[in-house]
Amino acid sequence: MNNVSVIIPTHNRPHLLLLALQSIEEQMEKPDEVMVVMDGEDGQTERFLNEYNSEHFTFRYLKIPKSKGACYARNLGAEHAAGNILMFLDDDDTWEPEKIKSQLQQFKLNQEVGLVYSGKLVVYNTNRKKVIRRIPATVEGNLYPKIFEDNYIGTTSSVAVKKEVFQQAGAFDNNLPAMQDYDLWIRCCERTKVAHDNQYNVRYTIAKNAANQISGKSENHHRALNYLFKKYREVLEGKSSTLQRRFKSSRFLHLAKAVHRNNYFYSLKYSLKSIFYYPNIKAVALFLPPFLLTVISVFQPGRRN
Repeated sequence: MNNVSVIIPTHNRPHLLLLALQSIEEQMEKPDEVMVVMDGEDGQTERFLNEYNSEHFTFRYLKIPKSKGACYARNLGAEHAAGNILMFLDDDDTWEPEKIKSQLQQFKLNQEVGLVYSGKLVVYNTNRKKVIRRIPATVEGNLYPKIFEDNYIGTTSSVAVKKEVFQQAGAFDNNLPAMQDYDLWIRCCERTKVAHDNQYNVRYTIAKNAANQISGKSENHHRALNYLFKKYREVLEGKSSTLQRRFKSSRFLHLAKAVHRNNYFYSLKYSLKSIFYYPNIKAVALFLPPFLLTVISVFQPGRRN
């Protein structure tokens, strides 16, 4: 029998946290436990959590006195989780009602599956009801070493993972300033088969205004890119040269996309690097200025991060 623990890292955003919790309350199949991890002292959020209760699941929260980042918070939550299935939800994302039910069904269908993910409904923070694009879940099975080609799994909010797989993989790497999810998926894929629920069960929120993006994002992603290249250098030396090039290409593309809206010319540099290592249409598309690319993306049926 599977018991689900949902882990939500949060930092000073009780108004968003409430929406995330409401989406859990509305699940067709309720979790056994929901654990909020406060990343840093925050009186307003703590007051909200002290007043919050649910008739549907066990609710508790942990507090980290000084902020150590979302991945540290996720790891702490996982360490204290009672369930054998871990589901992570960022406080600015929400789930569609069938998320838990459909992912548990995938675990029941195949005992060899240790990780299940879902497609994403991308929304702006200014209007979370309007879907600006859909990113389908398409790849499953034995994804190692194919996962080096691209982050096929995507955001942490879309994933359900067996706790034993999470632990065997070594949890989130707190040394990474960005791309922590992808790094963990690589290690999970090495140890287990992957399935998807063939649905769009996550509303993934992005900032409408590029100025609202995390400060220092360019630097964090650049540091993460170099860290990952070093971390997996020896592993990839034993793989095909094509896979090595695709890994570098996809990471340069990720960096280019991360900074495209608020640093267009910096983005161009890494789009060119992505094309150099492995020609791809996504990097070419980033030659377009942000406003034009946004207009085009609205009319695309599906696209992966």
